[in-house]
Formats: sequence, structure tokens, C-alpha cells
Amino acid sequence: MSWCYIACGLAALCALFYAIISFKRKTHLAAVTGTMFLAACAVNLTYLGRIGAGTYFAASLTTSAYFVCLDFLVLSMVYYMIEFTQSRIKAPRFKKTVIFTVYLLTGVDAAILILNVFREVVLRYQYQKDSVYAIKYMFEAKWGFYMHLAFVYLLVAVIFYILIRKIIIVPKIYRARYVNTLLALCVIGLLTIFYMAELLKLSMDPAVLVYGFVGPLVYRNTFDYTSKGMLNTTRKMVLEYMGRPVILFDYEGYVADTNRDMRELFPILNSQEQRISMMDFLQLGAFRDLQSIGEDQTFEWENPGSAGARRYQCAFTCLRDERGRSIGHLLIMTNLETERDMLTRLYSKDSFYSETDKVLSQGIYPVTVVVCNANGIGLVNDVFGWRRGNELLRQAADLLRENLPANAILARMEDGDMAAALTEAEQEYAVRLFEKIKEQYREANDTGINTDMEYGIAVIRDETKSVEEAVREAAESMRTKKMMNQSSQKSSLLDSLTQTLTESDYETEEHVERTREMAIRLGQALHLADGELGKLALLAVLHDIGKIAIPHSILLKPGKLTEAEWEIMKTHTEKGYRIANASKELKPIGEYILHHHERWDGGGYPGGLAGEEIPLLSRIITVVDSHDVMVHDRPYHKAMNEEDAKRELLRCSGTQFDPKLVEVFLSVIGETKVS
Repeated sequence: MSWCYIACGLAALCALFYAIISFKRKTHLAAVTGTMFLAACAVNLTYLGRIGAGTYFAASLTTSAYFVCLDFLVLSMVYYMIEFTQSRIKAPRFKKTVIFTVYLLTGVDAAILILNVFREVVLRYQYQKDSVYAIKYMFEAKWGFYMHLAFVYLLVAVIFYILIRKIIIVPKIYRARYVNTLLALCVIGLLTIFYMAELLKLSMDPAVLVYGFVGPLVYRNTFDYTSKGMLNTTRKMVLEYMGRPVILFDYEGYVADTNRDMRELFPILNSQEQRISMMDFLQLGAFRDLQSIGEDQTFEWENPGSAGARRYQCAFTCLRDERGRSIGHLLIMTNLETERDMLTRLYSKDSFYSETDKVLSQGIYPVTVVVCNANGIGLVNDVFGWRRGNELLRQAADLLRENLPANAILARMEDGDMAAALTEAEQEYAVRLFEKIKEQYREANDTGINTDMEYGIAVIRDETKSVEEAVREAAESMRTKKMMNQSSQKSSLLDSLTQTLTESDYETEEHVERTREMAIRLGQALHLADGELGKLALLAVLHDIGKIAIPHSILLKPGKLTEAEWEIMKTHTEKGYRIANASKELKPIGEYILHHHERWDGGGYPGGLAGEEIPLLSRIITVVDSHDVMVHDRPYHKAMNEEDAKRELLRCSGTQFDPKLVEVFLSVIGETKVS
């Protein structure tokens, strides 16, 4: 019958489709599930061959293949069930024994089934001349077939055991997932039994089709199933513990649900006898600023029933379906006083962002964002306890409040960071204020532990930079400065790298410090942002860090390098780049290290960049470092006097060096032009 062929073919395609999309998930469970679907596809295809067999040999071959594929389908179902239910055999030796036995029995059964094609030890076939069945050859079972059935039913029993055990031990809200799977298996088993007992007068075994067409249900149950009970429980818990009063009104305008915070605010909601309408509730609370219940609104409300009145920000939302029809109303209230950090009484992070956004939305620029952090708090906690560490944090917060303008927005961020937003303020103004705060904080500390404060600055001048971006920029600047701060715990990395560099090269600590100081002076003269100055200071110290990976025979060679040696020496920029990128603290300067030997005329390395293609900080280091090398003795050359060094800078201006930087640098060291 043609419908049998079509049905088997469609079932095979369905199983193949779900095998493919399962494998695409690239998880172990997905791989096991995909393998099971592939086995189901093979079962359908071999059964298709069986019902279409026109010769005795073809019938024997396809039937044996069908039963072999059925073996592997049931075996893959066992593996799927183990992964699906997260069942594991704890004893390693027993686990290995079980796996070996199962594989052995599968192999033996498959071998006997294949042998049946040549020696009928499993099935003997008889041609059904006038049969109503699609299968032309019916079989007579022999001893091998009963062995096959015993093996298959053993595996099926294992599957049922795993499932039933899982259903018993799993919480009730999760049971439906496994019960669904158990019912599907029962349906397959019953269909098989009824068909083999000829209780179902069908042209083919319906269970074969189920193996393929059950794919969508199995896939959803495996990967996309979500317990409704779990969702309802989770939603209820979220509602109860979100920390804000919430009330939901249904489409008829009556209270449908509330949480604990709302019931504490309005005790009448605890009553089980009275059904409260939305209009009665709004009148009870005197929500006078609510203009209309037909549109979304945000307004402030003060609790009139409390002596210590508190202000709330209220978000009133009209809930609508896909057609725009009202299906209810939601009121969420936020206590404005609780949107502050309990320890410092500064704004929370979210409040800081929202309050600063309000300022920016009014077109008020510039806004200078400062992120600061006290070094050594962790050590104070370890030595004196958390209470003393918290006192220092409160001290820092108090100093911010005392020294910053009244309109400054202050907040406590993550990891002990604090942030300030100064409206209509430039970077220089913020620097003066925070240097004063640093000094006061240093003097106020009486623990004997160095708890200096470090800060980073970012300026928002227009709408192209968000508050979040400014905070990230300021925080990065602060972390870079902490790397340079000898009192910072993070400076151990910098100290280690600097020591390694000075030990492996002609560089000295004096050269490093001179280069750093002069680079900062030049950066300040160029009016670089605070974050860029921090990067520049770090770059001045570590721009040649790649030299630690250059052989000493080349690095310390007093004479001229050979061409091959020079090529090796030039790789120090790339090696330095890789070293920096391997560290979170040094990654921001990686690109500048890579290009600090580029020339203005494009004749440098490693990229052959020219002009302003070269990063500005790299160009600055090139000028500053070259000048310091010129005016100080090295094993391979005598120091120039200052005048000759200036003439050399001017001579190489426009070829090796950025001419504008040379001009500014000469003004910084006291002379703009040398005759």
C-alpha cells in the first residue's frame, strides 16, 4: 500500500530533521538526542525496505537490518534517558562492567541477526499471497528471535526503571516532564504489543511511525520544556522579594495580586473578606498625581499615613493584549530613600546613572565623571576587622559630600568604588578637588596602614558619550593609576616587570622614572584627558617590556648588530604587545607598545605606519625616550649635551618624530627653538 511507504518516508525525514537540529546545539545531551533520532530514522528506512521487499533474500536482509537498527535505537534510548534524567552509576568499576556487558550483548545480538540472512537461526520467512498487510513476507520466530526480544525488553526495563525512579525523587512541579516521556513510551509499547498480537488490523506496525513522528514532542520535552509550576513559584518569589511594593489589578478593576511590601504599606490588602477595587485603593492612598488610569504614568507619592513620611516613585502601567484592549493595571512603587547605599548613604549605581541622565537630558554640559577608590581597605579589614574598614569607607563618602559642590551626584559602585558627577565642570576643576580630598583622606587615616585614595576622570561634553561609557573610562584611568601607585597591591605586577626589564637591558630605574615624568609633563602640555595621562605614565615605564624576551647575546651586544640580529631585536615591539594583552591591567597600552618604534615618515616598524596613523601616545614616547637616551651615557655611546640633543630632535622632526610634538616638547624643557 502506497500510504505505508509515504508514512515511513515522512517519519524518517522527521527523525532526520530533529537529529540535525539537535546536533547543532553542540551539547552532550544534544549529541545523545541526535544519535537517538538518527537511529529512529534508520529504523523507519529499514522498515520501508522490509515492506517493499520483492524477493525472499531482500525480505530477509531488510528485516535483519530493521531489527539491528531497532537494537541500536533502544540502546541509544537508554543513553538518552541517562542524560535526560541526569542518572549516573557512581561506582567506576561497576559502570565499566555494565557498559562492556551492554555493548557485548548488542554486538552478539546484531551478529546473530545478520547471520540469519544466510542461516535462519532467528526468523524463517513465508510468502503471504493474499495478505491484507503491506509486508509480503511474514516470519516464523526461532530461538534467536526470542533471545533478541529478551535483550530488547531488558533494555526497555532499564529505561522504565530510570524514568520511574526519576519521577519518584524529583519535586512535584518537575514531574510532568518525565511523566510525559513515560506515557509516550507506554503508548509505543502498547502499539507494538497490540500489533504483534494482531489486535490491530493494520498494514504496518504503527509503533515504527511513532519512532519518527514523536520527534517534535521529544525535542520540546528535552530542550524547550518549562515547568508551569516552577514558573508560577518563581514569579511569586520574584514578586515577594523584589524589594518594591507591587499591586496588580484585573480587567474588571479589582485587586488580583499583591506582594508583602505592598500589604505592609496598606494593611487592608491582607483582608480575605473584602474585595477591593482599584478606585477604592487609589482613593485610600490619595494618589492625587495619577492623572488617568488609561495611560502609563510615572509620578512621585508621599505616604500620608506615616509620621515619618517617605517618598515613592510610582510607575503605573495599563496592561494591554495584542489588540490593544485593557486587561489590567500594574502599580510598582520605589522607595526613593532606599535607592541609596546603606553604608555610605550615597546613591546606588542605578540611581547614579538615572540622576546623571536627568542632568544630561537638560542639555547641561560638560559633566565630569570621577571614579575613586581607597587603596588598602582590604588589608584594614584583615587587620582591624570589617567594622574599621567600613568606617574608612564612610569617611571617604563624608569627604566627598563635604568637598564637592551641593549639586554633585555621588554614588557607591561595585568593588568599593565611588563615583561623582560634577555638572558644568572641567577636568582641571575636578583634579583640584580630588587632590584635596586625597590629602584629607590620607591625614584622617589613623590605622597605620597606607590607605591612599586614587581616582580617574572622564568628561562628557555632548550626547555622543553616555554616562556608562564615562564611568568605564574613568574606572580604567583609576586602575591604570593604581598600577603606578607603589602603595597599591596591584603594583606588584608592575614592580616585577620593571625589575625584569632593568635586569635584562641597559635600562635603569632612573631612566624609567625620568621618561615617565617627562612623558606626563608633555601629556599635560597637550591637555590629554586624565585617562590618557594614566596610560601614558604606564607606557613610559613598560614600552620596552618586550625586550625581556630578546636573547641577552643580542640585547647586551656592545657593537653593531648584524642584519639577522637586528630583525630579532625589532620583534620586541610585537612581543611586548603580546605580554600586555595577556594582562587585564596592561591590555589598554598594548597597541601603544606595538607602535612605539614607528616613524613619522613611515620608515619604522612593525607596521610601517606614518603620520597620524601612529597612535599619539606612541609618538609621545618616541620623542621623550629618544631625548633621554641622547642626554645620558650608555655603554654604546656617550651622552650629548642638552643643546646638541635639541638640535638632533629638530633635525629628525618630520622624519622620525612628529614635528608638532617636538615643538611642544622643546617648550616643555624650556626652549622652543635652538639656533
